[in-house]
Amino acid sequence: MDNIKIGEGEFSPLLDREKTLADVKRAFSSQLEMLHDVTNYGTNLIPRCYESSDKALKDIVVIPILLRQVVAMLDGVEVLLSNGAVYAAALQARALFEASVYIDWILAADSERKATCYYVHNLRRQRRWARRFQRGSPEATAFATLVPDMPALRNQTAMDQAAKTLADINRVLSQNTFAEVSQAFDKCAFKNGKGDRAWYVPLGMRSVSGIASAVGRSAEYAIFYSTWSENIHASNYGQHVRVGEGIIAFEPIRHLSGFGSLFTCTAASVLRTYREVLKCYREAELPAHSRKYLENWQKGLMDVPRINYSDGTP
Repeated sequence: MDNIKIGEGEFSPLLDREKTLADVKRAFSSQLEMLHDVTNYGTNLIPRCYESSDKALKDIVVIPILLRQVVAMLDGVEVLLSNGAVYAAALQARALFEASVYIDWILAADSERKATCYYVHNLRRQRRWARRFQRGSPEATAFATLVPDMPALRNQTAMDQAAKTLADINRVLSQNTFAEVSQAFDKCAFKNGKGDRAWYVPLGMRSVSGIASAVGRSAEYAIFYSTWSENIHASNYGQHVRVGEGIIAFEPIRHLSGFGSLFTCTAASVLRTYREVLKCYREAELPAHSRKYLENWQKGLMDVPRINYSDGTP
């Protein structure tokens, strides 16, 4: 007779999936429906805008890369919020905000050069990985000290593929436009050999905070992005426990506190991004987008219920 393994049951004071799921459906069904529709709209916006573009490097970076990142992270936010995982959704919300700010900044001015920096930065990162599979290179030596038992480092097929990738990237980076930008990354690279600085550093920006300020979004950065960063880096104990005199109370893993602020900032960022992209690529659609907002999305965004927990019940 086969043994049947029974999985662990959750410790409900920390994780009560069924109750949280019921609570979020009861309190925020309109907001979840809105997120679902806004996500669907974004999936259609990407191909429409790309078809209307010149398909230059700027358009590739803005539409199928950064706009796709915004929509992908919105989809993640919707999935997590639908299950009451508000704390975890902050990671996707933070990534969404960052991509939204990048789009604003690239479209504002000097778009092609900014996109070129983004592209070259990616190529240089891929080149660094390819060099790690080239015996005798500084990158391979340094990497082998970190993962000496990695089989791929000794796999001839992997090394041959890396050599081909390296040759392809070097050929692209030797082109005049890309060579100039690659040299700019060399000049500002970390001195300890740990690789390049962020893609926007050769353009005079030192941080996401600086970019947010340049596009008029410092308040969002200070209020939301910084808080969400604490979730990612696990740097705020108050998100996990409440400390009292002689008492430490554990916070539930799924909890609806913070739903309203995360939802509102995320939805507002997405709708702003959609409008900025439409202005650039399909300006004639702006009136239809405004009507859709008024008819389908405004109520969900403006009428977010406030919840209060009493004895653990919202």
